[in-house]
Amino acid sequence: MQALKTITIATTLLLALPVFAAAAIEDYFVQTDWLAANRAQVVVLDARQAPLYLLGHVDGAYSVPRSDFLDKRGGVKSLVPTTTDFEALMERFGITPETTVITYAEHDNPYAARLAWTLRYHGHEKALVLDGGYEKWSKEGHPTSLLLTTAAVPSEYRVTSSGEARAEVDYVLTRLGNPGVLIWDTRTPEEYDGTKVRADRGGHIPGAVHLNWTELQHEVNGVKVLRPEPEILALLAEHGINDGQEIVAHCQTGIRSSYATLVLQSLGYQQVKNYDGSWIEWANNPDLPIVTGAETSHSDEIALLRK
Repeated sequence: MQALKTITIATTLLLALPVFAAAAIEDYFVQTDWLAANRAQVVVLDARQAPLYLLGHVDGAYSVPRSDFLDKRGGVKSLVPTTTDFEALMERFGITPETTVITYAEHDNPYAARLAWTLRYHGHEKALVLDGGYEKWSKEGHPTSLLLTTAAVPSEYRVTSSGEARAEVDYVLTRLGNPGVLIWDTRTPEEYDGTKVRADRGGHIPGAVHLNWTELQHEVNGVKVLRPEPEILALLAEHGINDGQEIVAHCQTGIRSSYATLVLQSLGYQQVKNYDGSWIEWANNPDLPIVTGAETSHSDEIALLRK
């Protein structure tokens, strides 16, 4: 009888605990068929360049200039917008905190992910990327338009809590060599080893693991889409990018790494940050350490910092 009471009490306590839904890819990346079936219930934002929008866009989508969700502060470009600017952006498109927002660009263009990451960073969890982008949507014959979408009725939007999935330069610097933190460089191999220089200096952050963000995608029927989950998990494991450690992703300006960040979050990784200052900020500061080449081991790179 006592054992039965103990089981009953334990069961009651478990049922009283809050239930946290597990992350899933479909909570971050939406399929074209789903959007077609739910088009009237969501707001769609086009993150492509304006000329492409004018040549054809998802019917009812709004064009969002990149300057509206990429800010420049302290000489560093492509940073996340301030709370005030973000609220104004949401209000312009009639978005409320309860609105489901779908972002898209070209199939292999990570700006849609950067826009969705920006919403999520500012606490808007109902933000998803259209997998396959405009190419997949139009190729499947879903409704498109050449006409500008009628302006939305402005809403009132207030950010109540910003997310934690963002890293700043000092945060990254103070964690170099920390075995519990992994820096993921999502750029091209040439950018990583320093043979392609797109800032004052070329190379990579000491100890950073390299995996080009494009490896997260594969081509299906001529369109780049997200790889199946088992393939992504195997790819990440192969490069030592494992859940249980903190992952800080970066690229040149925090655009490509936004895609990587969303993928990790969709897989249930608990500690993920996007360093939006990225290489353009790091390499342009001569006081910050860099490594060139791709032959030195990660442990040796970190050891150099201690000399």
